Amino acid sequence: MTSRTTGRRPDEFLEYRLVRLASRLERRFASALAPTGLSPRQFSVLRVLTETPGVTSAELARAVLTTPQSMGPLLDQMESRGLVERSAERGRGRAAPIRVTDAGTALLREAGRLVDALDSATRQRLGARDHRELDRLLTVLEDHVGDG
Repeated sequence: MTSRTTGRRPDEFLEYRLVRLASRLERRFASALAPTGLSPRQFSVLRVLTETPGVTSAELARAVLTTPQSMGPLLDQMESRGLVERSAERGRGRAAPIRVTDAGTALLREAGRLVDALDSATRQRLGARDHRELDRLLTVLEDHVGDG
């Protein structure tokens, strides 16, 4: 099906294909994480907090591709599950230290095994050379697109 306005099929637009692929990959990632009860974003939060102790909520939001306004409710959910802890000294304009609990660390380890299996299957399907090339091209695109 060709667009009347552009004269091109949707599949001819690289960004269209990337968005469609990203949606499929996110569903696949979520499915792999389902046994843990973690969403892809919650998994990312645990990974970032583990790798970057002392990160602020705003920095965390940027790292996991959400808004600072959405981070509070997300952390509330994770805190109620016992996956993260925030200090009691929370207040507007004050950074509240966030840390992964032992339960969060254990769940992240379990989720990591599931994600590793998914990633291994994708790498095997691509092969080493194509994987390296895709990684290189993704880096080029990420640098080109930036945060905006």
